[in-house]
Amino acid sequence: MPTFEFRDWLTGVILAVIILLALSPLVFGGSRRIRPFFHFFAIVMGLNGLGHTAGTIFGQTVSSIRFPRPMPGFYSSPLLLAAAIYALMQLGKTRRSSA
Repeated sequence: MPTFEFRDWLTGVILAVIILLALSPLVFGGSRRIRPFFHFFAIVMGLNGLGHTAGTIFGQTVSSIRFPRPMPGFYSSPLLLAAAIYALMQLGKTRRSSA
C-alpha cells in the first residue's frame, strides 16, 4: 500500500472531486461515452466500501498491517456501498434508453 502524507492525500481528493464535478454535465445529460467510466467508478467505490468493512471485521489488511478497530474509513463505508449500489441500479435502468 502506498503511504501518503495528509497534504498529498487531501490534494488528490480535491482533484478527484474537481474532475468528477467537471464530468457531471455529461452524466446528467445522459452521454453514452461516460457510461463505462461510471460503471468503473461505481465498482471501485463499492469495493472500497467492502474493503473498509472487511478490514474492520478482520482487524488487518495483510498479516503485517494491523490497526485498532474500527479501520479508518469504516464509518463512511456504508454510504459508499449505498452510493455504488444506487449508481449501478441507475445504470441498469437507463441502459435501454441511452443505447
